[in-house]
Amino acid sequence: DLERHDGKFVIAPKRPTGTPEHLTVAGSWPHDGPCRPDEVALLLIDFQSDFIDADGYLAKVGGDIKPAQEVVMKVKPILEAARSAGVRVFHTREGHRPSLADLSKYKKWRSQRAGAEVGASSETGSMFLVRGSPGWDITPELAPIEGEEVIDGPGYDKFMHTDLEHCLRCAGVKYLIVAGLTTEVCVSSTVRGATERGFECLLVTDGTAATEQNHLRPHIDTMLVEGGIFGSVADAHRVLVAFGSMGSASASDPPPTGGPEAPPRPPTQAGNWNASKPKTASLSCRCRLLNCS
Repeated sequence: DLERHDGKFVIAPKRPTGTPEHLTVAGSWPHDGPCRPDEVALLLIDFQSDFIDADGYLAKVGGDIKPAQEVVMKVKPILEAARSAGVRVFHTREGHRPSLADLSKYKKWRSQRAGAEVGASSETGSMFLVRGSPGWDITPELAPIEGEEVIDGPGYDKFMHTDLEHCLRCAGVKYLIVAGLTTEVCVSSTVRGATERGFECLLVTDGTAATEQNHLRPHIDTMLVEGGIFGSVADAHRVLVAFGSMGSASASDPPPTGGPEAPPRPPTQAGNWNASKPKTASLSCRCRLLNCS
């Protein structure tokens, strides 16, 4: 699946059996060619205990938490590979102020009707979707490390009422690899928000879970209408291969020779990426079956 030519990394497109022709996005991701690691970010949406644990918000509104728990284990190696490759990582959390001053009357009414009113206490004493409560924290398996930004906001689209866009622009990010919870709510809303702002997204198909799994596939398919209206998709394996190749190329770079004519290397991001000699990577965007390999 992987090709390497003069520091450029391309995953060969693979059209899964049974994929409808009109939903196939040809070529590779990004659409305009291989990108440098400093132009891409891994965006991990709402991997919070409230959406994963048995005592959390999602479980209490009747959602299936088992797929979410499985997704965490799929995303963990992607996060580790992104760090090793020097790719920026952004985490998001949905949560309201302890005063609930930013909780709309409708969301309060709707969540109460669903069975887990925002701000109400769980059986273990955590307050559903409230900042500072245990359920609001990111699950330990995907916890951010120093240098990774955490974007907090009260809504579903992570660009709304946050400084996510400003942070991405300041970092020079153009492309987003997205995984998170839940597919039909915060993930879908954020991908659409990113697209409207000119970011090109790739959704990790087995790196996201829906409130009910029958909601998952339609939202993935929606991304691909009209030639990829909201971006592209790939499975975790292909993302891992691309990140791993970026890290391997970094390790194979010759060390600086030193001396007055050798410019100092700029500081690296997390991991071992050599920022003085950018590498490029491209991900398959035709792999859209949830169980593809």
